Amino acid sequence: MKKDILTLLAVVAVVAALGSYFMFAPEAPQLDYVPIDVGGGSITVEDQDQIDFVMLSTELVAPGFITIHETLATGGAGAPAAIVGTSDYLDIGVYENLKINLTEEMLPGYRYIALLHADNGDGIFVVNDDLPVEVDGTVVRPDFLAIPEAERTELPSGEVDSSQ
Repeated sequence: MKKDILTLLAVVAVVAALGSYFMFAPEAPQLDYVPIDVGGGSITVEDQDQIDFVMLSTELVAPGFITIHETLATGGAGAPAAIVGTSDYLDIGVYENLKINLTEEMLPGYRYIALLHADNGDGIFVVNDDLPVEVDGTVVRPDFLAIPEAERTELPSGEVDSSQ
C-alpha cells in the first residue's frame, strides 16, 4: 500500500513537471522576415560540375539578387543554410547563363539552393532586408547538386551523363 502511494506521488510529480515545462517553454523561434510575392520570378539551375561558381538562368519581374546556399540536409530538399555566393544586383529582365561566383568551393555530392530575393530599393544585398521571392505561395528556391568531375561519364555521342 505504501509502495502504491509512493508510485502514485512519483507519477503525479513527473506529470506536473512535464506540464510546467510545456506551459512555460519558450516559443519556437520566428523568422524576422517572410517571403514576398512580387508577381513572378523564376530560376532554372541544373546540377553543377564546377565547384567555384554556379551557372543558371533567371527571370526577374522586380529587381533583386540570387543567393547560393548550402543546405541543412544532403538528401532530398533541405532548408537553406549558409550563403556561399551572391549575384550582383539584377534589374528586371531575363538572364541566360548567369554566372555567380562563390566565396567558398562547393563540396562534390552536396546539394545547394539558389534563392531569389527582391531588392528593398537600395541596390545592396542585405539578407534581412532583401526578402525571398515567392510565386503562388511557393518560395523560388530550386536546389541542385555539385557533381564532381570524376562522376561524369562521357557518352560515345559526346554528351555527358551525370546521372550515375
